[in-house]
Amino acid sequence: MSYNRRTLSPDSPFAVISALLMFLSAAVLTVYYAWYSFAAVRIPGAPVIELAVLYILPVSCCIIFAIMLVTRKNNLMPTILPMMMGVVFFALKAAFTLGTLHCVLCCVLYAAYASVYILTVSGIMSTRSLLLLLSGLPFLYHLFVEDLFLTDFPTFADFLPELSVLLIMLGLFVETVGMRRGRVY
Repeated sequence: MSYNRRTLSPDSPFAVISALLMFLSAAVLTVYYAWYSFAAVRIPGAPVIELAVLYILPVSCCIIFAIMLVTRKNNLMPTILPMMMGVVFFALKAAFTLGTLHCVLCCVLYAAYASVYILTVSGIMSTRSLLLLLSGLPFLYHLFVEDLFLTDFPTFADFLPELSVLLIMLGLFVETVGMRRGRVY
């Protein structure tokens, strides 16, 4: 057995907190869509696409990720699948809601995060420092720059999708902080 892979015990406080943040993100997004009666509010004329991409994909990603964190042994390799679902969600959300240049920059960041996550969890990348940076800095940027200064949310309900994204990002950061190098069992 290799000691290079990153592990996280399911009873670790980091795994539990990360899972709770993911469940909370799914709940917040469900409240938001229930608030608007699952009507299309972001993609005009495309309620089915919005429901699939901006609701079902992130909620299922969060729930699967959270369940995997607290039910598997200490192996983080299975979490690659819901993490990739989350990357697809973020890329599609960027494609639907952002301008071309901003969308391309975001997609490059998401691809970099996915690559570094896979390399770190599998043990190919021996340090998790880059993953910590890719998890923490976008969260801080979203919270302190975009949400506080650049975006005006007319109502609290309009802030809920962004809150859901912040919870996902924070959950991934907490999971990264808790990762340890160890034997997978």
